[in-house]
Amino acid sequence: MRSLLAMVRKEMLHIRRDAVLIVFVLGFPLMIMVLFGYALRLKVEHMTIAVSDQDHTYFSASIKERLQRGDQFRVLDADSEQTIRDWLKSGTVRLGIVIPKDFTKHLLDNEQSVFPLLVDGTMPTLALTALHGMGVLTDEKASDELRFEDPDHPSPPTRKPPIRLDQTILFNAALRDSDFFLPGTIGTVIMLVVLILSIGLVREKEQQTIEQLLVTPISRFALIVGKLIPYGIFAFVDFIIVVAFARGIFDLPLRGSMPAMAILAGVFIVSLLALGALISTVSQTQQQAHFINTAIIVLSVLMSGLVFPIEAIPRWLQPVAWCLPMTYFTDAMRGLTLKGTTLLDHQGDYLILTGFAIGLTVVALARFRKQLA
Repeated sequence: MRSLLAMVRKEMLHIRRDAVLIVFVLGFPLMIMVLFGYALRLKVEHMTIAVSDQDHTYFSASIKERLQRGDQFRVLDADSEQTIRDWLKSGTVRLGIVIPKDFTKHLLDNEQSVFPLLVDGTMPTLALTALHGMGVLTDEKASDELRFEDPDHPSPPTRKPPIRLDQTILFNAALRDSDFFLPGTIGTVIMLVVLILSIGLVREKEQQTIEQLLVTPISRFALIVGKLIPYGIFAFVDFIIVVAFARGIFDLPLRGSMPAMAILAGVFIVSLLALGALISTVSQTQQQAHFINTAIIVLSVLMSGLVFPIEAIPRWLQPVAWCLPMTYFTDAMRGLTLKGTTLLDHQGDYLILTGFAIGLTVVALARFRKQLA
């Protein structure tokens, strides 16, 4: 028993001396509880809907006003159905509706009008929420408000509602969950591989073998990059494997350019390698590096749009999502696979990932030089 207590005391002393580890052990569970209990939501308030008003009357304006009565929709005016389709493809809006030019005429004649409704199906949860929310135009209350009674020509006892929505789900017509999850899952696989492998520098520091490398003629830049390049090659091979698996087994659509996907994977991997190098310079032990990696992976899975809509995250916490490389990879990969977008359509995502790669590399090299000075 005495030896057991001595061993426990020894380990407690080691843990007490590792302030970074204590912070992660105590703070990480609290972070997870905050995210799941407060920040992460499936329901999106103020969802942006594009409305193309071809009627331009008091009654068509009342339709837009009705959409904005609650907290669910924020109306964005569009000049045509094609504009709505373009906005859906770029991710500017999640759904769009066209008010036909003969809406008022049909309304006064007690005839039904057909409203084309276009929905972005890449995120099934949001698509279903949007479709449910559009019931404000077709429910009994809305129908009663839009009916007109002529004493000289009484309406039949049963009649069609004034508005019928002709819905078209784009990009993921079957609302398959696998099509939504797989593009982001590909990024998660790459992240796991890169961040787990890239703690090699920490292992060198922990085993005190890095000094032996530094006495060789190799430069510090070549030392870091030379250790990370093999991990990048493995990660890119993994990317090819998981994309082929997703296509062959789960029938994931690959509507975009394969070279564009390869370039996206390349800049994403480089940015993760730079992040891994920075984590290695910050961490003194492999245990610390593992905790930091775990925190980044969990944040990336929960806040990058992989599982929960970024629009549903409170505004004060959304900047965290924009600080994660995974956010930009997920957005671009979904567009390339499901929407058939091009590299130019996602040039912002590519440029930001490139900025991550360059910026994190510079910071990692600077910290590495400072530690060795």
